[in-house]
Amino acid sequence: MCLSIPAKILKVIDKKAIVDFQGKKEQVDTQLIDNIKVGEYALISNGFIIKKIDFKEAKEILNIIGG
Repeated sequence: MCLSIPAKILKVIDKKAIVDFQGKKEQVDTQLIDNIKVGEYALISNGFIIKKIDFKEAKEILNIIGG
């Protein structure tokens, strides 16, 4: 089983995005989700954005997993 982690989208370049995992920046793939925009939040799993979420949901998930 894989855990997906919420992250904020900082930059989008072609089919890649730079995201912020609570201060740690990583590059992820955006091919599974259309129209990713800077400032949005998303769930990241295995280096892919798998679902857009809002800030409230991101914060709730981080609270549950201890982030």
